[in-house]
Amino acid sequence: MSSRSRSQISLHTGGQSATMEEINMIKRPSKTESYAPVSHGQLIEIIKQEAEDQLHDYNFLDEHYGLSPKNGENTGAKLFGVLSYESDISPDISLSIGLRNSYDQSLAVGVCMGAKVFVCDNLMFSGDIRVSRKHTGDVLEDVQKMISNSMSIAPMRHRDLLRDAESMKDFDLNDDEAWSILGMGYGRGILRPRQLLASKEAWLKPPQEEFEDRNLWSLYNAMTEALKSSSARDVLESHSRAHGLVMNQGMKMLNGIEVRQVA
Repeated sequence: MSSRSRSQISLHTGGQSATMEEINMIKRPSKTESYAPVSHGQLIEIIKQEAEDQLHDYNFLDEHYGLSPKNGENTGAKLFGVLSYESDISPDISLSIGLRNSYDQSLAVGVCMGAKVFVCDNLMFSGDIRVSRKHTGDVLEDVQKMISNSMSIAPMRHRDLLRDAESMKDFDLNDDEAWSILGMGYGRGILRPRQLLASKEAWLKPPQEEFEDRNLWSLYNAMTEALKSSSARDVLESHSRAHGLVMNQGMKMLNGIEVRQVA
């Protein structure tokens, strides 16, 4: 495991970090006519195998998992995780794969591909590559096909994310412009009240010197720093929506283009 690796999973809603051994100890429920469970461990293995088969220019970096709830009748019913792969094309931003699954029918099987910024361990999920499938019928076969298809284009989308990061660096902004973008994030339900304050604090006093420049990239990382407190259930969606906000409404605002809500 790389020395750059740190835990990426927020578990503020009663969850706990978990090893593969602990994950495999959680008993998968039985299949019924209307419900077809997917094994936590099997989902992870599918992702790893597809990555090995298709991510030829990437090397496995690290993996972090969480199980929720901590105790009770449904202990470990929900699984969340992030696997990361590094490449020479970007030593500072890895390709990351977020996943989720459940044994209590509360969550569909979900996989999202994005990036991780090493210096701060922040996640970048654009939402362009997302797999979601309810636990019904031939769910395992369908999920494997969707993951395989998504993995085939993941390197291209990773390069797009690297370009997004470089584009953000080209947009300088002052405090008032930063407040406007953060305000949109709060108004659109991306940032919760405490996350709004945490984003402001991270903008005013960047926790890493790499984000001291007053540009959109620094503000984006102030937001994703605050989003580390998202529940494991919401982390993929919140990061995806933050990325969309900055790359669309944020850039339009800084370009002087009228910003409208997109349904």
